[in-house]
Amino acid sequence: MKAVTSKETLDYLTKIAKHFDNVVELIKTIPTMNFDALIQIEKSIEALRLEAKYCKSDDLPGIMDQLNTQHDLARKFSKALELPEISSPFFGHMQINQKGKLKDIYIGHKSFFHKTIPFKILDWKQAPMAKMYYQFDEGDEFDFDVENRTIEGEIVQKSVITIVDGKLYRIDRDGESYLLKDKNWCTLQASQIVLSGGEGSSYQDLSFGTGMTDFDSPDVISLLDKTQFEIVNKDAKSPLLIIGGAGSGKTTVSLFRIARLVEKKAFYPNEAAVLVPNEGLIRLSKSLLDKIGLEKVKVKTIEDLLSQLLFQNIKNLTKKIHDNTLLSVSLIKRNPLLLQAMKEYVKNENKKLSEKMRKYGVDVDFNKKPMDALDDAKIAVFELNDPIAKLNAKSILDKAFDIKNYYFNFLSSTFLYEYLLKNSEGKITKRMIEELKEYTQRQLSKLDEDREYYEREVDGKTKDRSYLDREDVALLLKCIDLKRGSLINQRTMRPFKHLFLDEAQELSAVELQVLSKIITDKGTFTVAGDAVQQIDPTMSFQSWENVLTNLGIDDHSGITKLNVSYRSPREIVDFAHTVLGPLAPSEKPQSNKSGAPVIKTQVQHLGHAAIVLSKSLDDLIKRESRASVAIICNKKETARALYQELDSLSQVRLVENADFSFKPGVDITTVDQIRGLEFDYVIIPDADRENYPEGPRARKRLHLAATRAIYQLWVLHPAQRTTLF
Repeated sequence: MKAVTSKETLDYLTKIAKHFDNVVELIKTIPTMNFDALIQIEKSIEALRLEAKYCKSDDLPGIMDQLNTQHDLARKFSKALELPEISSPFFGHMQINQKGKLKDIYIGHKSFFHKTIPFKILDWKQAPMAKMYYQFDEGDEFDFDVENRTIEGEIVQKSVITIVDGKLYRIDRDGESYLLKDKNWCTLQASQIVLSGGEGSSYQDLSFGTGMTDFDSPDVISLLDKTQFEIVNKDAKSPLLIIGGAGSGKTTVSLFRIARLVEKKAFYPNEAAVLVPNEGLIRLSKSLLDKIGLEKVKVKTIEDLLSQLLFQNIKNLTKKIHDNTLLSVSLIKRNPLLLQAMKEYVKNENKKLSEKMRKYGVDVDFNKKPMDALDDAKIAVFELNDPIAKLNAKSILDKAFDIKNYYFNFLSSTFLYEYLLKNSEGKITKRMIEELKEYTQRQLSKLDEDREYYEREVDGKTKDRSYLDREDVALLLKCIDLKRGSLINQRTMRPFKHLFLDEAQELSAVELQVLSKIITDKGTFTVAGDAVQQIDPTMSFQSWENVLTNLGIDDHSGITKLNVSYRSPREIVDFAHTVLGPLAPSEKPQSNKSGAPVIKTQVQHLGHAAIVLSKSLDDLIKRESRASVAIICNKKETARALYQELDSLSQVRLVENADFSFKPGVDITTVDQIRGLEFDYVIIPDADRENYPEGPRARKRLHLAATRAIYQLWVLHPAQRTTLF
């Protein structure tokens, strides 16, 4: 860092600091000023009352008007004023020139004006002029409509302001960063690091780390660009799909859109939910929502929400969710073809059910209006005069709507196997069908064992041996929907008015269709994702139009693309784009910042990699105590082995269930756990041909790992490195 010497820059920074001090002092004194005003108003009211008592009748109306005015003022000054937070009154500044008149405008979370300060603070959500901050850059001329009038001028100055713990800390302007250190302004310059490494040679001298991570980041809302700000302010009634590459701000923009819609009273916070793929994203999303006053917005993994919904609909169901499904079985259960087969199966079985019930005088078409059909049938059975017929009809009805058994009968049915073989165009083989048969039989046998234990209470207690696959949860819910026509029980869960689906590229057709059933008729979706980050091997992403269709959204016009990476520097963006090869988008993502080069180090084996990493990480932790580092492995076994080698270092953690602490230090984890997350530094220790062979899935996984890095990426590989870069 070096001291700021430019007079123009120093004058600008000094002005911001002075304005910050002014507003802080003013906020501190305003409650006292209100109290003084109330005392003066009270004295005026007493004087006017006395005057009214002895005045001429002609003067009375005028005095009464003055009294009313004073009472209005008293009510106004008695209310608690909504003041900016003294710890961070604003996060952005712009100076505009209108016809030669300069005006300083600050952007914050609450609007604030006062005659004693020569500037205004505007609420980024509500104030129309605040939009100018996001839509124009320094030096731009503007032509802007505000409240039925057009204002014209030029943006003379614009900056992002970082305030930490009530102290002015950093100002970013026109690509430069300035730090207030010991009451002096300094220029923040990224270190120019020349990095090298090689097998058994120069790794001892390797310098890893940019020296940037000791600096606090600005309020994220101050960093939105024009496109992102437009997304935040999209019409509340319209569904929105945000497609963007890694680090383009999809999640952040979507969460701030929720804040904007709540501000517009489109719904209350507790009527919205944020659905994410892992626990790490839950913590990050909650943290951001808490900062913007939306603590009541529900944040869950999609898996947890669907499980909760299932257990509300089916009682006495095993709570064990199996996450290690046989690959061939998982491929079938997540295939849209199985969903089509289920619809046909239910339709055929309903037709048979209607025919059976007619024999007992119950004439109900179960394929029409499922929500009413069951109730109509129950009433008709209840009204039967023949007790034997009533008993038989009730038994048939109960069996037909025992969803658990119904679902497993479907999975075991010849109809399903023949349907899959006939319609899959060879993608589902006889061998896969045989594996599904055997797998389903094992599940059914465990269910039968559970039933025996529950009935007999062996050893005086019950046991839960059965399990559901993760894929079974959504399929069971879809089965309920097809049979009963409703998933929501108002007593246990209300439908949402807004759902935000993050990383939606990983959701199957059946999961999307189930989610479409837990939102109100006029409810809206915000959907965010990136097709090239789809890494689940059990499904193949088709199209974003298909995603919207499965959500029941016919209007596909609300698709917005973000193509600027705000997370990673150009060096990492270029590397990741190369890794994608033929999967890469035609237009490479932009990045407005440059950083240290991507390090590529050849090692002999994982043990050698651990030696290389140990020295460098020890040095990094000492130099940058607040840095977050992720060592992202392709397999759990690699992560565990590397953790055993590095656990002697301080602040090293093994993360196996996406339960990131987001504290400084080193997290050793896997590709499957890091969707949507970011770290200062990322290390990929196993970039060989076994872990990352030539193929679409490996390309996506390596791309996903690389694009988690904010500052720098380090890739280690043996001589037989992957050919993807």
